[in-house]
Amino acid sequence: MRRSRTSTKVNTALAIGAAAVAVGATAYALSSKSSSKTAKTFFKANEIGRPVGDQDSESSSKDDDEFDFVIVGGGTAAMVLANRLTDRSDFKVLVIEAGNSGRGVSAARIPAAFSQLQRTQHDWSYWTVPQKGCNNRELPWTRTKMLGGCSSGNALMFHLGAPEDYDKWARLQKGADGAEGWAYKGFKKYLQKFETFVPHPEVPCPTEERGKTGPVKTGYFGFFTDTGKAFISSCEAIGIPHVPDVNTSKGTMGVTRTPTYIDPQGRRVSTEAAYLTREVLARPNLKVVCGAHVTKIRFNDSKRAVGVEFAEKKDGPVYFIGARKEVILSAGAVNTPQILLLSGIGPESELSKHSIPVIHPLPGVGQHLVDHIVFNSSFPTRPGYHTGRFLRPKNAWQKLSMARAVAQYMINGTGPLTTHTQECMAFVRLGDGELGRKFGGASDESEGGEVMEDSTSGKGTPDVEMMVSPLAWRDHGHKIFDIPEAMTISTTLLRPTSNGTVTLKSADPWEKPLIDPCYLTTKHDMEILVRGVRLAHELANTEPLKSILDQSVQHPLLDHALGTKSNAEIEEIVRSRAETLYHPSCSARMALLEDGGVVDTRLQVYGVQGLRIVDASVQPEIVSGHTAGPTIAIAEMAADLIKEEY
Repeated sequence: MRRSRTSTKVNTALAIGAAAVAVGATAYALSSKSSSKTAKTFFKANEIGRPVGDQDSESSSKDDDEFDFVIVGGGTAAMVLANRLTDRSDFKVLVIEAGNSGRGVSAARIPAAFSQLQRTQHDWSYWTVPQKGCNNRELPWTRTKMLGGCSSGNALMFHLGAPEDYDKWARLQKGADGAEGWAYKGFKKYLQKFETFVPHPEVPCPTEERGKTGPVKTGYFGFFTDTGKAFISSCEAIGIPHVPDVNTSKGTMGVTRTPTYIDPQGRRVSTEAAYLTREVLARPNLKVVCGAHVTKIRFNDSKRAVGVEFAEKKDGPVYFIGARKEVILSAGAVNTPQILLLSGIGPESELSKHSIPVIHPLPGVGQHLVDHIVFNSSFPTRPGYHTGRFLRPKNAWQKLSMARAVAQYMINGTGPLTTHTQECMAFVRLGDGELGRKFGGASDESEGGEVMEDSTSGKGTPDVEMMVSPLAWRDHGHKIFDIPEAMTISTTLLRPTSNGTVTLKSADPWEKPLIDPCYLTTKHDMEILVRGVRLAHELANTEPLKSILDQSVQHPLLDHALGTKSNAEIEEIVRSRAETLYHPSCSARMALLEDGGVVDTRLQVYGVQGLRIVDASVQPEIVSGHTAGPTIAIAEMAADLIKEEY
């Protein structure tokens, strides 16, 4: 399993020539720089912290060298907090990020290049432990190591989940003070607060429920091909309705062109780009440390978080910085529970295993880890429907096509380099209902075509997302897919009943934690995913998508015969190839303490003071869709909760 970790990275469909991509990003990188000098805001660890172990330095703590809030991690949510908290001039804020800024990194700016960040210095490069439900494979877990976190390296799909997801979040709090604020009616304002929806002339879309004044520009500015158009029509042909917007109070069911985090100039809208603007960076009450790894949260005798320890390298000096009001963990669903455990907050058995002194026993830390798992079905296409000719040229004509694409992007910010791979999204229910009966049939676990367990948040919500791409790949694009023309229909399990853990391998903060999502360990999850694979096959054989395919092409990497196989055969193939969709959540969830909660409805950690968590790990349950938008909204709400408290 580990051979793939050290193998040479293979150029894939999204692996554009590095020089061409860099040129395409130059204009943006230059435009991001201020024409005049501004105060320094990116710092090194030794410019901010006091050396740990230096008694004179540590005892000389002064108000002017401490911060009100120390934000641990500079990811998706952290950029929101940095912006919103520092608009209060009386709040002094420090962000500590292990990576660096993405402004000068072309792969973090050009939509088509995002896979180039994977397995580089800009990636935490995590791997799971062997997954029993996936033939004991160790699966790669990309987590972007950069300001903006995974918003700087994801596939740019703007989706907020189902309204009922948030109502379920509120119900899980069982009447706790503040619970209703997390229901859709109350939370909707934060889903809209971060957004400015930019209408696209070719995509009619109602704007009544779209945000109009937020920092994050959304819209339909990604590249769109005839493959996407055909996918929508084929979905309609089998009974999946075409809806103009899956991000409203009407719900998320149906098929639509994928809305994106791409601005009208064709640039990725990460939370760094949106929230950490030049004006925000110039605020005197904000400082950002890059290239520093937080190793521990420090507490006083009253169990109050008083600051953090951090370092730039394993054998280098360790520094301390104090927090007068709060330490805010915003390190993501993997690093947040890891840092809590290293700091003595977590299950006593886990802490004692690694001889970590217990600050406060909290059984839920690192538990209930949930992720969306996806299976990609690949189909051969006729010439002209595969965008690889723009991104991975093999002959003179294709090289000319790529050159034109680069020129188009540089001049207009449009064209193939704005592809984000997944052109359409369709949200469906396969556990019950007409589609469920059609693709399920009776089995040991179902009766009349219905899965016995309903894991969704409501009867009008999906359990599967189907996506289409005019590209094909294996191993997240790191293995050769040597088919001249191919497309992909992806099946995502949205409401898994399998959940796992994040635990420590050792007490060494530089050692990667053990990630065990326990994929496909319940009958429910496998049955729903098999039904989704059958749906993908049906779509590929329904007009007009069927006419795009070249049925004469036969190759072991292709799946156009997959739908003819038995459930058992499909299940084995799924176990051998299913992968993460990069949505880990719920590992420090908001729930009642007796239900395994780590934070309360104000996102404050149980049992200690001065410590809050704001990232995807606090989601009580994973949303029925993509996690970036809900995480940004959580941070917007958290900023208001903090301002209200102080």
